[in-house]
Parts: sequence; C-alpha cells; structure tokens
Amino acid sequence: MARSVALLRTLFLYLFAPAPLARAQKILFGHSISNPPDVNHLAKTWHLTGTAMPSHRALILSPGVADRIGTIFSRSPLTTNDFEVSFTISAKAGAPGTFVNDGFAFWYVQDNATQLVQGPSEEHTHNQDEIMAGSWQTNYANKGLNLLGFASAYKGFGLFFLNGEGGKTISTKMNDGSLTPLVGNGLPDKNQLKLDYQSGKDMLVNIRIKPEKIEVRIDGDALEVQTMTQPGGYIGFSCYGGSKEQYNPKERSAVIELKGLKVTNYASGEGEAAIEETEKPKAIPAGEKEDVLGSHSSFKSHRDESEAIKELSNMVFKLVVETRPTREQMKASIDSLSKRVQSVERSFQMLQAEIEKKSGHKLNEEFAAIKKDLVQLHSEAHKSHAERGQKLEILHSSIAEVKTSSNAGEISGHLDSLSDSNAKVIDQLTGEHQRMFGFYIGAIAFIVVSGLSLYHKFSCWEKKHVL
Repeated sequence: MARSVALLRTLFLYLFAPAPLARAQKILFGHSISNPPDVNHLAKTWHLTGTAMPSHRALILSPGVADRIGTIFSRSPLTTNDFEVSFTISAKAGAPGTFVNDGFAFWYVQDNATQLVQGPSEEHTHNQDEIMAGSWQTNYANKGLNLLGFASAYKGFGLFFLNGEGGKTISTKMNDGSLTPLVGNGLPDKNQLKLDYQSGKDMLVNIRIKPEKIEVRIDGDALEVQTMTQPGGYIGFSCYGGSKEQYNPKERSAVIELKGLKVTNYASGEGEAAIEETEKPKAIPAGEKEDVLGSHSSFKSHRDESEAIKELSNMVFKLVVETRPTREQMKASIDSLSKRVQSVERSFQMLQAEIEKKSGHKLNEEFAAIKKDLVQLHSEAHKSHAERGQKLEILHSSIAEVKTSSNAGEISGHLDSLSDSNAKVIDQLTGEHQRMFGFYIGAIAFIVVSGLSLYHKFSCWEKKHVL
C-alpha cells in the first residue's frame, strides 16, 4: 500500500510539476558589431588601431599589407562568463607573393586591452617617421606587444588563425600571464585544426564560453578547452600582415574582413554595462564640409593638380559629347555636297561629250590651242617690250657720253644724228605698236566670234532637245 502511494506521488510530480525555466538569452549590443559597421557605434564602444578600419561592406582587420598590425578591442568589460560569440570572417590570400607568420586572433582577456595598446600605438604604429624608418615594429614589441599585435603574456583565452611553416592552422590557447607564446614558439598549440581559412570564403565561427569550459565550432569542426573562466574580460581582435625576406610593395598578404559580430549572454545578469545614449551628430551642409586629410596632407598640391586634370578631362569629354551631333551633321552635309559636285562634274562631262559628238570638234584641244596662242602672244609682247627698253637705255647712255666727251661744235652734229636716230626709233615703235594693236584686236575678235558661234550652237541644240 505504501509503495502504491509513493508511485502515485512520483507520477503526479512528474506530470504536474512546473518545468525548470530556460536560461534567458540576450544579445549584448554594446559588444556586437553590425555589418556593415556603424561608425558611431564603433567610436563609442570599440577602440581601433593600425590597419583596422570600417568600410561600406565590412570591418577590415588587415588590407593585405605586410609588416603592419591592426587591433580592435571593446572599451568596456563583459560582466558575464556564460556567453557566446558568433562572427563571420573572410580571409583571402594575396598574390603573387608568399608571406609567413601572418594571421589574426580573437581574444577574451582579463587585461584592459585598450589601455595596453593605446599608448604604444600612438607612439609607434601611428608614427610616420618610424614607419618609414622601419623601426616601429621593434619599438612596439619592446612594450610586450609581440604576438599578432597584442601582448604575448596575456591573461585569458586566445583563438589563433595562423599561416606559419606548418601551414594554415586554427588553434586555442589559455594563458594566465606566466607564458609568452609566439608564432613558431608555442603557437600553434597542439589543440588545433588544419583548415585553410584564407580561401576567401565566408567562415562562421562560434565561441561558446562557459564557466567551466570553452567550445569553438568552425564550419562543422570543433575545439574544446577545459578551463575556469571569469567574468570581467574584454573581447577583441588583432592581426599581423606577415613578413617576407624580399618584400615587393606590389605584393599583398591576406586581406581579412570581419562581417558582423554578435555576443549573446546566457547568464541571468545584464552581461555588460549600460551604454549611454549619445545624440547623433547633426548633418553638416554640403557647402560647409571640409576634407581635413586632403587640406592638411603633404600631397595636397598633387591632389590639386589631379583635380585640375580631372576637371579638364571632364570639360574635354563634355565638349566632345556635345559637339558630336554637330560634327555628324557637318559630315553629312559635306558628303551630300561632294555627291552633288560629282554629279555636276558627270553632267558637264556628258555635255562636253555630246557637244564634241554634234560639232565634230574637240573643245578641250581647241581651248588648249587658244590658251597656247595667248601665252605665246604674251611672251612675244614681253620680249618686244624688253627690246624697246634696252634700246632706250642705249640711247640714254649715248646722250650721256656725248655730253661728257664732245665739244660744243661737235654736239650739234651729234644731236642731229641723235634726232634722226630718235625719229627712226619712234617710227619703228609706232609701227610696232600698230602691228601689235592690230594683232590684239584680231585675237579678241576671233575669241568673240568663236564664243558667239558656240553660244549659237548651244542655243540651237537646246531648242532641238526642247522640241
């Protein structure tokens, strides 16, 4: 009887007892990053250095430049040790160079990472003189930041994506600050996956951090670390572009992009400090905006020249485009005029052939003969004019000779002879002039008569064709 009562009680409790409450899941927006990233949210809750920068499509951790680092860490700690971090990462290897020891890491550390990297970054990684001299990396590492841009003696958890001598690996490692692992010396850890994370494909990474262990899932593969985690840690990423013995500036290492980060709290508390709402900056009118980098850069003159060349190119392009219809119209008009001229030439040729056929004369040859006669007539006139000028020069020279070499008695005799010679010359010139005038009159009469006869023939032919 007692056993039956106990069984009934157990069955009643099993059927009607309330189920245990499921753990509440809450997205921690203060430690999450949208895709594409919100620059105002990044500036308020995250600290970025080096090559880490937002773009219109993702958060770029590394643009593929060798010997450069980039970091992004949360400014405030997580107040929970029971949460999940989920992010999508894309890494595409550069070409054609091959770089070693490049990679990136996800961190959950008890150190205030922002305070650790802020000062050294401002002094060295953002120092133009040290970057040009190549001394920034040594000075930065001397501050203890010698593991993919972060401290090797970290306190917490690290998930490392490495491209080393052993190939491409993904590994985890816990550290309490007593170890100083480096790439190639302690990393990658034995707890690793052989996975080509630089294939260029989007890769989903889930990191489940629990009080007693950490589980990592990457596209079906998993890693697990048995450890005791503590709340109050900071999350973030760091990356290093790799190195090469002979570096060519045109070569690129892997381009790494973070395409969204979501942190979900599984504990009962808030999981993060409250984020103060800040007023969004007012939109600046287009006319009042200032390009600070462009106006204060050392390459401002080059940019001004480029802008002038760009404006000139736009003006030339605009002129070419706007005048193209006019040019096409002019070309069409010229082509049409050329066709008309060719048609008129063909008509004249046909008319000439018809005239030659009807008259039995070759007009071209007759006009050529007339032209030849006129040219010959012009040459004869020019020749006779030259002869007359030569005779006048001889006459003037004779008169001058008489004046200088003869006495008064002899002058009268010479003058008489000269008068006779002059009279003969004048008679000869008059006769020659009359002959030439008559020849000119005859030539003009011949041309007029020929023209009238041709006109008469054309009129007769036109009447015949009309009739």
